[in-house]
Amino acid sequence: MIQVERLFKIFGERPQEILGLLEEGKGKDEIHEETGHVVGVQDVSFGLERGEVFVIMGLSGSGKSTLLRCVNRLIEPTAGRVVLQTDDGEVDVTSLDSSRLRAVRKRNMSMVFQRFGLFPHRDVLDNVAYGLEVQGMATDDRRRAAGEILDLVGLGGWGTSYPDELSGGMQQRVGLGRALATQAPVLLMDEPFSALDPLIKVDMQDELLRIQEELHRTMLFITHDLDEALRIGSHIAIMESGRIVQKGTPEEIIVNPKTKYVADFVEHADSTGVITAATVAQALPGPRFERVASDGKETSYARRGFPTVRVVVGNDRRLVRVESAGKPVQLRDLDEVLSTKVPEIRSQVMAVRCRPDASLREVLEGRTYTNMPALVVDSDDRLVGVVGERELVQGILEKRAPSSPPEEQDAGESVGSRA
Repeated sequence: MIQVERLFKIFGERPQEILGLLEEGKGKDEIHEETGHVVGVQDVSFGLERGEVFVIMGLSGSGKSTLLRCVNRLIEPTAGRVVLQTDDGEVDVTSLDSSRLRAVRKRNMSMVFQRFGLFPHRDVLDNVAYGLEVQGMATDDRRRAAGEILDLVGLGGWGTSYPDELSGGMQQRVGLGRALATQAPVLLMDEPFSALDPLIKVDMQDELLRIQEELHRTMLFITHDLDEALRIGSHIAIMESGRIVQKGTPEEIIVNPKTKYVADFVEHADSTGVITAATVAQALPGPRFERVASDGKETSYARRGFPTVRVVVGNDRRLVRVESAGKPVQLRDLDEVLSTKVPEIRSQVMAVRCRPDASLREVLEGRTYTNMPALVVDSDDRLVGVVGERELVQGILEKRAPSSPPEEQDAGESVGSRA
């Protein structure tokens, strides 16, 4: 949908000369000290698929907002290309003349700003309808379309109000509605929720995710909040000093930070909604699980030192059953279990199985129903691995699967809870 290719933005009187200095290997600080020029974006490349929420994040001054503005040429790039896939074919945004650029902005890209950018003299309905007015839509048609968008963003009935009569969260809903109303397939969002109070900010993230499920727009979203990026992004790019230093899925960023800068970013992030069961699951056999019995058709495994709970699989690796003290326990799907009331006492005669992409948060919730391990199985019911309390703790604290042998059982902890 969008392809950014080797994009540069250099602020100063001789930007083309600075490109040569960058090619020679000089750094941003060195160039500023020697020439007074500022390297805002340096050699950035990435791509967005249709319907994707791609988040660019970094500290203040990292270049993320400059990059966003280069994508729709609110700021002119110094070098590089931005290619947009439209219904009429590929468009090189960086080579368009002013009239064609305006047309692309009207039809293909909408922008949501941090400070809302509402017209104080227009009521809410006319603020939402503004982009449609620019497109030349008839008054009755655009007001009808704007009314539908107000319902979508939760502001039905507020159309005759004015921006100064709304809360900050409601104003941001108007700004989002205005961007959605144009039906542009691409939304550019520059820290749209950063000025909101924390609870309102979470509400707006929920609203954005709900709307995205319905409309499937392609979004390029800027933020400095890692938890926000992890929550809404399908892919994340982290910027430092004008460069992208790492790109990947939220889980890849959390589990495998490539630089100290990224590692510092993710150290205190809430990873429970991002890291999956497959990432922390222990394979069988493995460092913590050993084969304890086999009859040629089925093989039993148990955690080393704690043989009471056994996991039994067939020769095709399909999960057969789980046993506790020699007796089979009930196996239930995690999604089904989480839809029921939490019991007063955790069961010792039930185990849950979950899909590989189940989040740690979901698996943790499952532990409130049973003290048996969670069994991670694929779509063919083949066992991927086992997630017990050690795997959960290690996944949360270390953001990876544990690999060292277990220590002695803690005093007062049940065998079932350690399984």
